[in-house]
Amino acid sequence: MIGEAVWTALTTACEHAYPDEACGWVADRAPASRGVTGPVRAATGGARGRFSFSDDDLLAFIAATRGSMPPRLLFHSHPDGDATLSAVDRAALAPAGVVLHPLPHLVIAVAGARAHRATLYTWQAGAPVPIACFHRASHGWTCS
Repeated sequence: MIGEAVWTALTTACEHAYPDEACGWVADRAPASRGVTGPVRAATGGARGRFSFSDDDLLAFIAATRGSMPPRLLFHSHPDGDATLSAVDRAALAPAGVVLHPLPHLVIAVAGARAHRATLYTWQAGAPVPIACFHRASHGWTCS
């Protein structure tokens, strides 16, 4: 589903942003349902406690949706938190139940500057639905 190089790039972006949130997207030519292997774009607008893009990142995201490598997956981290979409996240991503960007969304939990859990969500009827949970094991990331 998510290629090893993408996992490395995602976790590195989240660990480097710690103790702030990292956020961004993964671009790819193929639909996310075929696996995500494209480049990771870490946004600069992350802040502790909330998912956000800076104005420049939002413009880059919109431009990417029209390009040959559109965003296929959104991500953000939760420093010292759970790998779940919080009420604040859901309000930012789907105000009034209207999903702004109906892409799969990966939440990565980071503790002590080390990513250790992740949950992948999809959207159904304006609500996030977890479709896969991951944890870091001694040999890499595994789906549980």
